[in-house]
Amino acid sequence: MKLARSSTRISRNPLLAVALVAGIAIGAATLPSMVWAGGLAAILGLAGVVLFRGDRWRTAALLLSAVAVAVVLLDTLAGWLSPAPKGQGVVYAPEHHSWVVPDPLLGFRLRPSNIVHAEATRGQETVYRADYTIGADGWRATPAAPAGGDTYIFMGDSCVFGQGVADDQTLAAQFAKANDFKVRTALVAVPGYGPNHLVRAFEVGLLDRYLGQPVRAVVTWIKPQDLARVTGDETWLASSPRYVLEDGRLRYTGSFTEHRWRNPLDGLLHFAGEHFAFIKAIGMRQRQERQADVFVAAIERLQALAREKFGAPLIVVYNWPDKPGLPEAGTEFDRQALVAILERVRRLETPLVSVVDLLDGIEVSRWTIPHDGHPSALVDHLVAVELKRRLNVAAAAP
Repeated sequence: MKLARSSTRISRNPLLAVALVAGIAIGAATLPSMVWAGGLAAILGLAGVVLFRGDRWRTAALLLSAVAVAVVLLDTLAGWLSPAPKGQGVVYAPEHHSWVVPDPLLGFRLRPSNIVHAEATRGQETVYRADYTIGADGWRATPAAPAGGDTYIFMGDSCVFGQGVADDQTLAAQFAKANDFKVRTALVAVPGYGPNHLVRAFEVGLLDRYLGQPVRAVVTWIKPQDLARVTGDETWLASSPRYVLEDGRLRYTGSFTEHRWRNPLDGLLHFAGEHFAFIKAIGMRQRQERQADVFVAAIERLQALAREKFGAPLIVVYNWPDKPGLPEAGTEFDRQALVAILERVRRLETPLVSVVDLLDGIEVSRWTIPHDGHPSALVDHLVAVELKRRLNVAAAAP
């Protein structure tokens, strides 16, 4: 009888352990966040304390529950300290993945020959409605221009793309309008791009179609959120181009996914950081230093590529803090660090246009699309007018 009871005990505990692990795995796959999954793990661990037989099994179950509770508490605290994401509570339709498609060179591109009827809502409130016309070349349409007119290339992410504004309200369109539609504008921009995408677009020849045209300037727009993109620290960037610094120069290494498969430890840390805020906070200072170095090197590389390809200047529009002060919303960097990074960009002698300076005296509520955070059509207009003024001054200089 003792032997029979012992065999029953041996088989019961492993079966319960398998059921417990399966329950945690199902919770991790189906629950809305890893915090919920951690709470489930804590509850199942306590259930194991009651159901398991033997002190070692019960101790292991109690340890599992304690670790799960600690993870939930740490992650909740880290979540409170993390910046709130832009557009929180806003529902976008159609979702980006329906009109932004995979691309072997840049990770993702706009679906060519397409009109997107975009709408964003927050509860019962309409945040914006806008149509995005995507041309056969895979870039957003810009106004027609006379043959042989000067060309200006606008490169960037959703700010340059004009998310939330109509085709005729984008920065590129308003620049063309400010110049009486006598110039040609190209809008090489996709929501979610970072400077690494722009460098890669140059390097793989996606802008070679403009060779032979009178390209007078390449314009891009930077903001602190771009820093996380150059190291692939956003959920949508897995297939995007990855660059590292070697001897002070950028080197393309493939996509972030390829790097993480080749370096499983980096991949595991990235995966854990995506799901647990307190893990992402580990080594934050070193990660920020790497982001700053790659970001500045990418801007320098863009400047060099614009000169090499077109003999044109790179002009950087920036929505970036100029002075130390309160923490900057939407980024892990403090303002002092951001000011230092901008100063490094300024030392490249890249022409800079400050969005904040242009908005001096204008009511803050008019700066961005409410609840969404993207630049308003008014901002695009002011930047376009300033770019026209700057470029005219440059053209008149000896």
